[in-house]
Amino acid sequence: MYGIRIHGRGGQGAKTAARIIGRACFLEGKQTQDFAIYGSERRGAPVMGFVRIDDKKILERGYIDKPDLVAVMDDTLFNVTNVLDGLVKGIIIVNTTKKIALKTKAEVHTIDITELALKETGHDIPDTATAAAIAKISGVAGLGSVLKAIEIELGRFEKEDIEKNKRLAEKTWEQVR
Repeated sequence: MYGIRIHGRGGQGAKTAARIIGRACFLEGKQTQDFAIYGSERRGAPVMGFVRIDDKKILERGYIDKPDLVAVMDDTLFNVTNVLDGLVKGIIIVNTTKKIALKTKAEVHTIDITELALKETGHDIPDTATAAAIAKISGVAGLGSVLKAIEIELGRFEKEDIEKNKRLAEKTWEQVR
């Protein structure tokens, strides 16, 4: 089983990013489970999204204590919570413009997702870009599945906004190595 934990702040779309990854993997025939935990439900408060992915039925429930991948949507969360908790090896993706040094055996990826989001959508909401970065770096889903998942999960929005988010995902996919 592959476990993903996404750390964000209320309003950044950690829950949506988890849903997009879960849906993209489901579209590729995998078993998935995605959910979010948010305490005070207010803008700016720390939020976590979780995704489990497997080829067989997922029976486990609850937090993902030992994730294979951690995504951090806001680098100020390092000062608020232990985002590396339980990450022994694996991957960490950080939305930042800063050069960061982390005490971890994990493979560290940094990308300025906020700037990409502002350019492509006019908003600093990094959900779809974070989902694309997770899919590309981890290999859990292909770009086509991510784009289809964005259409489905953002279906309540205007078509123009969905297209902007799909372009944002594509741009992120191109920039991530």
